[in-house]
Amino acid sequence: MLYLTLIVATLTIGVVIGTIVSGGVKAGEQKAQALVIPDPVSLSNAFSQIAESLAPAVVNISTEAVQENPIRGRAPNRNQDPRQLDPFDFFNFFSPDLPDRNERTRSLGTGFIVDKSGYILTNHHVVDKATKITIRLDDKSEFQAKVVGSDEDTDLAVVKIDAGRDLIVAKLGNSDAVKVGDWVLAIGSPFTLDHTVTAGIISAKGRDTLPGGGTTQFQNFLQTDAAINPGNSGGPLVSMGGEVIGINTAIISETRQSAGLGFALPSNVAVKVYNQLVQNGKVTRGGIGIFYDAGRNAALCRANGLKSECGVVVTSVSAGLPAAKAGIREGDIITEIDGSPVIGSASLLDIIGNTAVGKTVRIKVNRDGRETTIPVTVADRSEVVQANNDAPDPDRNTSGDAGPARLGIRIENVTSDMLRQLRLPSQDGVYVSAVEPGSAADDAGITRGTIITRVIAGNNQRFDVRNVDDFQRIERSLKPGQEIALMVLQQQRGGQYRSGYLPLTIP
Repeated sequence: MLYLTLIVATLTIGVVIGTIVSGGVKAGEQKAQALVIPDPVSLSNAFSQIAESLAPAVVNISTEAVQENPIRGRAPNRNQDPRQLDPFDFFNFFSPDLPDRNERTRSLGTGFIVDKSGYILTNHHVVDKATKITIRLDDKSEFQAKVVGSDEDTDLAVVKIDAGRDLIVAKLGNSDAVKVGDWVLAIGSPFTLDHTVTAGIISAKGRDTLPGGGTTQFQNFLQTDAAINPGNSGGPLVSMGGEVIGINTAIISETRQSAGLGFALPSNVAVKVYNQLVQNGKVTRGGIGIFYDAGRNAALCRANGLKSECGVVVTSVSAGLPAAKAGIREGDIITEIDGSPVIGSASLLDIIGNTAVGKTVRIKVNRDGRETTIPVTVADRSEVVQANNDAPDPDRNTSGDAGPARLGIRIENVTSDMLRQLRLPSQDGVYVSAVEPGSAADDAGITRGTIITRVIAGNNQRFDVRNVDDFQRIERSLKPGQEIALMVLQQQRGGQYRSGYLPLTIP
């Protein structure tokens, strides 16, 4: 009986407590409290201040051009790698179908003022071939602009307007100080929406090759996940210090819209290009006339018994140009220029490209394990490129026959007839008459008609190849998995042979 009384008492207490917690048994006894808008509180004072301070310096750019056989209105090429996109040609992509004839086309982009007198920095592709450039400022005033200069290699251009007054400018920062993980803002006109601000971080640095290609050797990007879309092109990427540390240039996307992979050219590159454009109307870069294989440089270094970051391996030297005149040779490893270390092709290009034409630089090379310093007088890169373009393009030779070799090639001795017909510099070497598809040689880029003249097997082991016997003896001494480099001659269109190095791994 006592046990039953305790149960009843417990249930009664539970009901009372439940009534108290629920606020009463009867519904609707209390009235709902009205919601109140709170006082403004800054959730991110830094973001808003930066966006406000930069707004007057960021401009909208619209252009008109007469285009022959325009892509305007045509459906995008569905067979194209979607990552190889012209970054932000907004109007041309989304406009309706039009006849396939010369048409006046429109494009949209962004820029930012860097000089109070009206100089504006943007992308080359935003204003390229434009017959009319209209700049709209933050206050909605519009002005016609003229191109001061443009550099396709870095996709940068400078345009100028005459506003009749001093303009607010964006301050350029030092992009070398940027770190992965730093917060950044992107400001621009995506989809015609002026002064849109998006936030993200620096997700990577030093992107000199993008998936699908489409970059040049003078482009080295900051990667960001700040949303960048068509129309952002040429706009600023801004640090938390309110400084422009990049120029938004490219995206990777299968939909032509932000996929969290945007790329900005570093401000330090932009400053060098800008200064030349406003002073000379064009960019002049230095050149010395060498070839190297940036994609295989690490393998070539290892084949020479050195670390992957050994420098840049010279695969070929153009006759009559500065490097050849100074004594630089194929196989030399450039490790230093005027005391600045050469880590890879990017640093080599930066140093030589930014050296004044006519200046002599001291280039330190590793040659057969020994270091030597060679003075080289830098020439105008455009003249160097033109001299190389005059040389024939690579091609294949279709003659020859020989026995099998371990690397997947058939080789034979160079005969006196070959020496005469192919205009070879020497009869030394072996002639590749066939290459097995998928073999180590095929993967390395050896083609029919290639002549192998030397094998580099690391630890300063360099073996000259005079004939088939030499090559087969050297080949037998190589171990599976060993990285080597072959010095080769490969025929150009027109019959001339050019020397170079091809790295491969022994199967």
